[in-house]
Amino acid sequence: MWRPYLSTAIMITLALTLLGARADSPLVLSGEKIAPASLRSVALKFGESYAGDTLRTSVLIARGARPGPRQCLTAAIHGDELNGIEVVRRVLHGIDPAALTGTVIGVPVVNFLAFTRGTRETPDRRDLNRYFPGKADGSFAARIAHRLFSQVIQPHCDYLVDFHTGSFNRANLPQLRANLHDKKVRAFAMRFGEIPVLQKRGARRMLRRAATDAGIPSVSFEFGEATTVQMPTVDTAVAAIFVVLHQLDMLESLAHKQSPQHHYKQARWVRAERGGIFTSRKELGAEVTTGEVIGTIANPLTDDHIELLAPISGRILGLASNQFVLPGYGVFNLAVPMATP
Repeated sequence: MWRPYLSTAIMITLALTLLGARADSPLVLSGEKIAPASLRSVALKFGESYAGDTLRTSVLIARGARPGPRQCLTAAIHGDELNGIEVVRRVLHGIDPAALTGTVIGVPVVNFLAFTRGTRETPDRRDLNRYFPGKADGSFAARIAHRLFSQVIQPHCDYLVDFHTGSFNRANLPQLRANLHDKKVRAFAMRFGEIPVLQKRGARRMLRRAATDAGIPSVSFEFGEATTVQMPTVDTAVAAIFVVLHQLDMLESLAHKQSPQHHYKQARWVRAERGGIFTSRKELGAEVTTGEVIGTIANPLTDDHIELLAPISGRILGLASNQFVLPGYGVFNLAVPMATP
């Protein structure tokens, strides 16, 4: 009668021993060993400059005292999208590794050369977010993508949040873009509290789609606009990431107001049909109904103007700044609600 009990006891002891060994064993990233209960910054090499100097970007790592999920955060895949950089910095430096279960890995500036030049694209004029998982002997953009994906994302991430902003003088309401048809992605997206979610599978070779295809539940976190840092939206994003860390049991429970999360099945751009001065009559996040006047476009030299009507009922998730526009310019991004998945 004692043998099964002894066998079970040995198995439990062995499991606990292995668990302790895993907690104490170093995490190796970019050749650097990261000990438990520590915060480190390591350099990720991704190429050479025009002068032949080695190009690097920083990877911030908060490794907890106990083993657990590995949450990754990436920002500035587009070099002029700055909000995510500040979110990654605040989150990583706001964590006490001794109180953390698991690991949080942040890459504040993925597209380093584009960031230093203040541009969206890589120096070879490519959208880096269309080159994942990358190629070791491909274009400059493909090589950056390959280095990030092969050295950080695939070997070290259980979950991924990729931060983005609106572009071309447009702002986005804080929102997630996620493939809600993927059960793991859907479960992950629902851990973000009240942050709304727009159903989008994502274009081929986007980072979040490549990561999801590799079995890593991933979302894009869209918020604010490019070229500047908007602190209110940064605060919202930082708070949402800490909610996620609590939901994943990586940090102790945090008391927060639980509001319903809204989901949207698709989004549609309302476009300018003539050139002129665009003026919005609605705020970002507003609910609109079909046929409602939501903006105007005025001739800059006369008193002539046209009204923009909402073609559908929905919520404004993206909004252009008041500015001069040309025909075809997207000025409102209206999202259509869906039932909560």
